[in-house]
Amino acid sequence: MPMEIYWTLQSVKKNQDSVLTVGTFDGVHLGHQFILRELRERAAARGAQTTLVTFEPHPQLVLHSPGKPSIQILTTIDEKIDILQKLALDRLVVIEFTREFANTSSEAFVENILFNAIGFHEIVIGYDHAFGKNREGDITTLKKMSTKLGFRVAELSAYHIDNTVASSTYIRDLLKAGKVKAASKYLGRNYSLTGTVTRGDGRGKTLQFPTANIALDSNYKLMPRDGVYAVFARIGEERVKGMMNIGMRPTFDSLVHVLEVHIFEFNREIYGEKLTVEFVDRIRDEIRFTNADELVKQLDRDKSKSLLLL
Repeated sequence: MPMEIYWTLQSVKKNQDSVLTVGTFDGVHLGHQFILRELRERAAARGAQTTLVTFEPHPQLVLHSPGKPSIQILTTIDEKIDILQKLALDRLVVIEFTREFANTSSEAFVENILFNAIGFHEIVIGYDHAFGKNREGDITTLKKMSTKLGFRVAELSAYHIDNTVASSTYIRDLLKAGKVKAASKYLGRNYSLTGTVTRGDGRGKTLQFPTANIALDSNYKLMPRDGVYAVFARIGEERVKGMMNIGMRPTFDSLVHVLEVHIFEFNREIYGEKLTVEFVDRIRDEIRFTNADELVKQLDRDKSKSLLLL
């Protein structure tokens, strides 16, 4: 059965016969999937439903201090839902995160929202999970509430890959450094961006390397470090090979930061269409060339290298 998605607490069909987990789950990386696998196994053992409670927008987007950079997210809510749909969950409850909601005490959150409104008999959480006003709630809070309300608590250990904890923060750091291949090892898939193809200045076409410029769906989506990448591009059901430049195009003294994709052996007009880019590996930094001919020679080398990686 498809996953049921509830966008308001009022619409939730309460089910006490459920194993539940809660969190932002930004990235739905392998550490998150470790929790969700345990969730499914515990629910299957009791013939219960699985329930994931998450928040939109990301709490740190709401609570960040003015004047400071806000968090850059790994997955939009649409991307998160698309990944979760493939992980065989029964219920997804999306709670609108506001400053008012952030003032909910940890005990009120557990009792009034999770237990009384959504329903569960067992809760599964990661090793460092915190919740409620000022992140005051933790495993101790849950164990105390479990005695009061009569539910079970399962705390899972950290999920390690190569002796490093798989976490959203660590993956963000990898992507900001341009280490997209390393990030994919922790995500369990290629990192991706989705946006709408817009018209650029047409310069790529004159160089015989036409590009699709992308306007991202989310202003908060994390972009990997500037540079040239080997990528797959998805347009509808098509998945094709290409290379992507993120940056300022220094050879042409551009003042605009661009995301542009050259798709190999592709001639169809796709202006206005949705395009998703999957990052496979980083090829090089952006370089200023003395003329267009030098740039074209480098682009030929970039294409050859990309084809070896894809």
